Amino acid sequence: MGYLLAGITMLVIVSVLCLIRPALSHPYPHDLVIGQYSVDRMDVDLAPLIEHLATQRPVNAPSDLVRMPQDDFKPIIGAVGNGYTLDTVWYRMPIIVTEVSAEPIDQKLYLEIAPTFLNTVDLTIVDASSLIPIWHNEVGDHIARDQAHIHGRKHIREWPRLATGKYWLVIGITTNSAQILTARIKSESVLIDENMQDTFLYGLYLGISLIGFLVYFTLGLLIRDRAILWYGFHILALFMLTAGISGYAHLLLSDFWILSSDALTGAGTALSIGTSVAMWSYIIELDRHKPTLFRCLIAYAIITCLCGISATSDIYIYFTLGFFLPQIGVTLLILGYLLYLGGKNTDRRKYYLYVIALGVPAVASIIHLLMLLGLAPINTFTRNCYQVASLVHLFLLGIAMAYRTHELTRRRVAANRHSTWTNQLADDQREFITMLSHEFRTPLAIIQRAAEMTSLHMQDAPDAVKNRISTIRVHASQLSELVNVFLTKDTLDSTNFVIAPKSTILAPFLSDFIKRRQREFPNHDIGLTDTGRTIINIDRTLIERALSNLIENARKYAPKAYVRIGFNHRSDGFVYIRVVDNGPGIPPDDLAMVSDAFYRGTTSGTTHGVGLGLHITNRIVAAHQGRMSVSVGEKGGTTILIRLPYDRTLTNNTIAAAHTDINPPPATASKGSIPS
Repeated sequence: MGYLLAGITMLVIVSVLCLIRPALSHPYPHDLVIGQYSVDRMDVDLAPLIEHLATQRPVNAPSDLVRMPQDDFKPIIGAVGNGYTLDTVWYRMPIIVTEVSAEPIDQKLYLEIAPTFLNTVDLTIVDASSLIPIWHNEVGDHIARDQAHIHGRKHIREWPRLATGKYWLVIGITTNSAQILTARIKSESVLIDENMQDTFLYGLYLGISLIGFLVYFTLGLLIRDRAILWYGFHILALFMLTAGISGYAHLLLSDFWILSSDALTGAGTALSIGTSVAMWSYIIELDRHKPTLFRCLIAYAIITCLCGISATSDIYIYFTLGFFLPQIGVTLLILGYLLYLGGKNTDRRKYYLYVIALGVPAVASIIHLLMLLGLAPINTFTRNCYQVASLVHLFLLGIAMAYRTHELTRRRVAANRHSTWTNQLADDQREFITMLSHEFRTPLAIIQRAAEMTSLHMQDAPDAVKNRISTIRVHASQLSELVNVFLTKDTLDSTNFVIAPKSTILAPFLSDFIKRRQREFPNHDIGLTDTGRTIINIDRTLIERALSNLIENARKYAPKAYVRIGFNHRSDGFVYIRVVDNGPGIPPDDLAMVSDAFYRGTTSGTTHGVGLGLHITNRIVAAHQGRMSVSVGEKGGTTILIRLPYDRTLTNNTIAAAHTDINPPPATASKGSIPS
């Protein structure tokens, strides 16, 4: 861990040194001195010399700014800025032009204004003695580019050749982004060299970011891990943000869409905030440990991402004012919870890595956000810390995601092995149950038959003997039914299970079924209502088993209740079979689980059963591409609704034939015969 911290420290130092460009020293603390005949290579940072208007004085013309006293201004370096405002913010800087060389050098100078996302930047040079503007220009990412001017990643205008004297550079900025200003005067050679170098480096970074997004997005989809998926989107957000801030979008896309730089910068900012919150919420598994907090954070992340659509309008400024301060709180909340988990978890190395990967950019982003909001001073550190921290963030998160991917792959392999072993055990169990059930059937049939024959031959036996024989028959029948149930479940759970559907007229089928049930249980009131001419393709044996289970449940739990079976077909292509009883009904707490295997309700008591009846019925209905639902009336009674697809063509033909007194056409041979 010590080597890791040392490496991170070195990376931060190197990155800071690379991002900070040293400014040239100036002979005066507040004036820019430019020789009309200057040196060949010139690169002057104007930021330490520029002041911004810190009072509410009205400005009608650039000359008004020159007349104002020094007390109305503050330096832009080392002091807090204006934050986010739709008002025009004014800046000024004194200039002294001297003649320092007798040999003129034919070298143009250029004024470079950044950042690129500033909407409009009004540039004026005012003569200090006459207060007359002698040069005026306008740049910004809402200003169409003039083909006559040089183009770059930043806003560039050729610096005018000024006569010896004193001047003021007046700058007015209107933007829906943060009021941050950097300005440099560069010679042509410096401008070309730096643009070539920086364009290559930023292009390399953007290319790597885009590849990283594609890799992690694809990986997240393949292994179905949402943390990795959100990490991919986070890389995409940083790609968009970097493309906007670096000026790459301004250089390449502004001719096609003038607002491209503004759009990518604003949308990238919103997406980077939202994706970071969602990604870390999944990484620290808030969905498992704190589901309510997790849902709140995901909703916050989604809303933040959606706010990116306002990037090119003035509405965006309200997003920044409304979300940047809460984002600081959310970041600290996630970091605090991560520290809490690291203290409790045994695998602390992983959480230490997470803490550093989140903590370094979290501190940097908080400082940077406070600077953008005008709550922290503007200096080299506050302007560049987030860029450096983002590099550290991506580097460490890449390591963390590689570790996470390895862990998920290892768990998936273990899960597949466990699943294979479980399936093998289930197959062995089904094979054993099938064998045992078949072995039970023969002796059970012999016992039942022997009990029936004994009962016939002992009509005159004492009541005690008759009762013993009746008990044998009842329990043998129950055991036989139990064997049939397990065999049916074994068949339905088998991967080789297929149904054998045949075209069936539903009304006669249900009528015959009810008659057979009434012969077996003459004391149980079962009736058929709402008969029609619906033709349905079903496996008759399985559907009979499903309906028998429903009626058997009613007979067990409501012995004196009647059962009514009815059906009707609708234009949606389904027939709805209702099995209704007027018993006490199923308790609400049991409704959601009554179709689970081996589940018995809270009111089952000592009633005989193993909790497979409704489960088997549900599986049979599902095998017929149907659906089963269970409901209870306000005053009791249970209604079980079975929805099954029916044959529209044959049903419509049968109904039409009945209306015209023509015999209904037979079913096609492929669908089997229709019983009368």
